[in-house]
Amino acid sequence: MRRQGEKVFANFKKRGEWVELLFMTVAAGLGFTVAKPWGDSARFDVIVENEGRFLRVQVKSTEMWMGSYYLCQLHMCGRLYSVEEIDYYAIYVLPEDVWYIFPARTLAGMGSVALSPHRKGHKYERYMENWWLLTRHHFRRGARTVVPPEDGRPGSVSRVSARIVERLRGLDRAD
Repeated sequence: MRRQGEKVFANFKKRGEWVELLFMTVAAGLGFTVAKPWGDSARFDVIVENEGRFLRVQVKSTEMWMGSYYLCQLHMCGRLYSVEEIDYYAIYVLPEDVWYIFPARTLAGMGSVALSPHRKGHKYERYMENWWLLTRHHFRRGARTVVPPEDGRPGSVSRVSARIVERLRGLDRAD
């Protein structure tokens, strides 16, 4: 589904708003309660709640193909996000229709992240479509989380997002 050079949205702001809505749709479909802060001055985009736990999520997206990976910027106006401001990143790779769910500490201090969802065994594969991370309880800081088998954790509703992207392409061609 790689679409190098083909842009669906007129600007980054519109794409960001759409991806935030898509994230909220998928998260709600997986049983999370979602909330959007009023305005856009908070350092996080969405709050998800599960079993009384509230998590601050910064939603990002990318279409930036660099030849062998997609590059996603992890800052806003040059300012990096800190683990005191957000708990998780949710990164959507539009051309691949894939979500990455990262604990904020995993990407702490990084200005960008290179994602290769098309490569088996890539560096960040364990975070790909790993919505389960949002349900885990943090018993101990620094403790490594054991990821349950694929059939024991929620999956993404990414087929919904694929259909939405196809509709957007169709609308663009109709103009």
